[in-house]
Amino acid sequence: MALQDSPLVASVRDLGVQFADNDVDITGQDAVSSVELDDDTTFWIFGDTIEGPFDSIRGFELTEVLSNTGAVVPLQDISDGVREFRYITDDTGTRARQLIEFEPPEHKSRQRLWAIHGAQVDGQLYLYYHRITMDPEVDVFETFQLDGMGVARAGRDWRFERLRAPDGTYEWWKGDEPGFGVWVQRHGEHLYLWGSIQPEEKSFGDMYLARVRPESIEDLSAYEYLVEAPTLERPDVQPRWSSTFTPTACLFSDVPNEMSSSWNEHLGMFISLTTFQRDNVLVIRTAPELTGPWSEPQVVYRPERTRPESLYNAGKEHPEFARENGKVTYMTFIDSSVYRPHLIEITFA
Repeated sequence: MALQDSPLVASVRDLGVQFADNDVDITGQDAVSSVELDDDTTFWIFGDTIEGPFDSIRGFELTEVLSNTGAVVPLQDISDGVREFRYITDDTGTRARQLIEFEPPEHKSRQRLWAIHGAQVDGQLYLYYHRITMDPEVDVFETFQLDGMGVARAGRDWRFERLRAPDGTYEWWKGDEPGFGVWVQRHGEHLYLWGSIQPEEKSFGDMYLARVRPESIEDLSAYEYLVEAPTLERPDVQPRWSSTFTPTACLFSDVPNEMSSSWNEHLGMFISLTTFQRDNVLVIRTAPELTGPWSEPQVVYRPERTRPESLYNAGKEHPEFARENGKVTYMTFIDSSVYRPHLIEITFA
């Protein structure tokens, strides 16, 4: 697909890597996203977290690597980068703490728990996380298997409890179902959860939508799934929701699992900022309604490729830091060769 530059974008400023100057020896992180809290702070969520020197995450031994971490970041002007932040640490205060812990027979040599996104409801923070099984002898970027999506809950101590599904497992949605919760947004009376079905080729995920009322977030039977939605070819189709998921309402594709979506007041439309596949291309899609129809992707920014083998993922907006009603917003992405959150500032026309 030949992608066109987006006419919605007036300019982009590259603000570089973030969280590098920290006091817990974190040198690399994946899957960065943020959730706005009720006290003028935000909770930033990271996946695999490297401590100490490393050359590249490709082929890196992950057994001793924390598979999820977090930081509290006050709402602030991040036009010069994220300056104020505090990592969640262990009791010594000198090392980041894994937020969502393994449960036997899970083992850090075979599994990862990748926290992706979430929402705060009645003072509790809920995080949705992928349970991953990997071959420790092979590059995790090419071999990981999604076992399913789980939910964990914590109060202000950030001690997360994994919530069981009705079948007694921790996987609310199984590996052959969308991992709902890769992005969570409030709209009207519901929380809307995006999720993707990942084919064997990890770059080309199809995005689907679920919803739940906030007060029912812990009740899997209360979730509804979008099973019919308008498209560019059929814009007059009315959205239809069901208590059972069927893969009949893909909203868009070519997403490597992680993404973002928000209402942009300046543009007067919903926007989704993602990487395109796992290329060094950041794109925008737009829609009049959350249920679509969503536009084809257009280019926001093309980061310079650092190495020929570099993969790009985790492209996400941080809409709570937007300014001027969304005319200026911020997006992070991960370059596998650098493996730090990389921030850009987007100014719309």
